[in-house]
Amino acid sequence: MQLRALGSGIALGVLSAALGAGLVACFDLFHSTSGIVSACDLDAQACQDAGAQPDGGGGDAGTDFCSFSPVDAVTHAQHACAWLGACETPKGNNAFGTCMFDALLAYDCGANPNHLVRGKAHALWDCLWQVTSCGEVARCIFPAGPPPCRWNGINFTACGSASGLQRNADVRIECLDVDGGLAVGENCALGGQTCSSSDGGASCTGAAGFACQQSACASPRLQQCSGNVDVGIDCASNGAGACGGFPAGGDAGAQWVACLPGGDAGCTPSLQVTCSAAGYATSCPSGVPESVYCPDLLQSNGSGCVEGTLSPPFDWTSACMVPGGCTADACDADGGVVGCARGATYPLDCVSQGLGPCKMVSTDLGTAMHAACTPM
Repeated sequence: MQLRALGSGIALGVLSAALGAGLVACFDLFHSTSGIVSACDLDAQACQDAGAQPDGGGGDAGTDFCSFSPVDAVTHAQHACAWLGACETPKGNNAFGTCMFDALLAYDCGANPNHLVRGKAHALWDCLWQVTSCGEVARCIFPAGPPPCRWNGINFTACGSASGLQRNADVRIECLDVDGGLAVGENCALGGQTCSSSDGGASCTGAAGFACQQSACASPRLQQCSGNVDVGIDCASNGAGACGGFPAGGDAGAQWVACLPGGDAGCTPSLQVTCSAAGYATSCPSGVPESVYCPDLLQSNGSGCVEGTLSPPFDWTSACMVPGGCTADACDADGGVVGCARGATYPLDCVSQGLGPCKMVSTDLGTAMHAACTPM
């Protein structure tokens, strides 16, 4: 989605990290002694600029990504992901390799023709490819503006709603020991998810969060239980914008659930995926033929397509992978970043993006290390 293989928001992995003193501590850190500090109290200009920020709505206004050429899509994905990891840290799906796969799903309509990005996810990706500063990145990731966090020696992750700013509810926040406390965020809506809290911290999940009981459609939301955690997505973020159960029809008695693609019906619902010699992965999880072009999504010379069964059932991209490939992001000898997703590598010269050399960054409360360009 790697477990968080799906991109465009389709984050499948659930990253939980210890909170130490628990969520109560993070609520206290987000609050001032006189009450909740709003984004407007911190940055009046951010409020004036709110009209240019993703507002969490379902509209698709903005750039038509299908006007991008494949070269444009790569260029914009590199820019968006380099700046996202540098400014908001490469935590979770902000990691450069994972971000590149997700961004190419959004920006390259030719490679992903049946599940075009839409809604909140479209607004976020539209914001990120145009950024030129960390301040602009923050305004993309935090629709209500970055919340304050006062560093008191406690590492924690929390959902943006903990600060009282509901427009930040999709954002998974980590408070860093920088200048007395710096909130950096992973906006789960980039992958069609939201932020959920548990005793272990905050994670990007489907709408049911840590109380998932049964895989089902609550259209447009797709609920996919892994244990008691919802690893599903909001189908409003892609394709036809709706969820369906198959092959029984509707949700009752369905064997699996999937986001409905754009296109015309004409195949028998199945979880099998086939690969063409050129690298197209073709499947029919919802009775509509759909395909993705793995070489462009993986930026690989080979086909990058492995036949088999869609896993999880709603991941129409699960066949795209490079077996035996890379396993983690890295920095190269020249200060560039080499992202890794599904075994494929995504190299980038940080200087070409107006950023500093690559460094390995500790993220998710020290549970992970990812390579990222650095802000100048």
